[in-house]
Amino acid sequence: MTLFIRKILSEEEFNDNFNTLDLVKKTLVCFSLEDKKPLWKLWGYAYNNPQVEHAEIIVLRELSTFFISNPSKKYSKYNITLYITYSPCLNCCKEICKFINNSKENVTLNLNISKLYNFHEYNNKISLKILKEYGVQVKIMNLEEYEECFYLFVDPKEKFQPCEELDIQCEQNQIELDYLWSEEFEFFRRKRQNSAVSLASEDLSPSHDIDAFISLQKDITTPKKKEYEMESQAKTPVKLPPMKDVDHKERFKRKLPFD
Repeated sequence: MTLFIRKILSEEEFNDNFNTLDLVKKTLVCFSLEDKKPLWKLWGYAYNNPQVEHAEIIVLRELSTFFISNPSKKYSKYNITLYITYSPCLNCCKEICKFINNSKENVTLNLNISKLYNFHEYNNKISLKILKEYGVQVKIMNLEEYEECFYLFVDPKEKFQPCEELDIQCEQNQIELDYLWSEEFEFFRRKRQNSAVSLASEDLSPSHDIDAFISLQKDITTPKKKEYEMESQAKTPVKLPPMKDVDHKERFKRKLPFD
């Protein structure tokens, strides 16, 4: 089974997948859908189905099913938050763009990333750039996001204990992402010069926009791997000393009681 609706993660599952030291060969996505009221309408988590479907696609399909099954809610404002162990690949980014395009102004999507997926590969980098262009709030998880995810999807009574060097790994990922945001891409330069070109225009599909962007950029430049880009060595996560007492209720508001 790959999709778990209204189910909590075990602490072991959370640590195995969200630690920043191990190279886990699967993706885990924790997700929540809320409207303008502070209540979750849909939540849970999903793993990728090896060689069949990625976890992001499974979650998007479940969210789409919810919207189809609740037509009276189609004009409601929704906030979707994904806590994802790896940044989405190119194909998953295409599907996210399609989802956003179909939902139009009714959905705000927040993407909190634990690790960057094969970020030396060109397609994986620029697809995140496209997501941002579509209005997706792309963010590298820091200690606060890890605590929040643990609190909401694992156990609100226990304290999250970060793995060794979590802050260093988070900072390194943030540097990578900040560098990406600052890079100038020809596709976006032309877009700014010609107001008639819009990535979200109705006459262009999201997948076509991404494909055109990738094709144009590959013709212009081949990105060079930065010196500090190195693959992490798989290690066994080591727990840091317990955190100082923090009242989680003051920092995170629980949406719904867990079943």
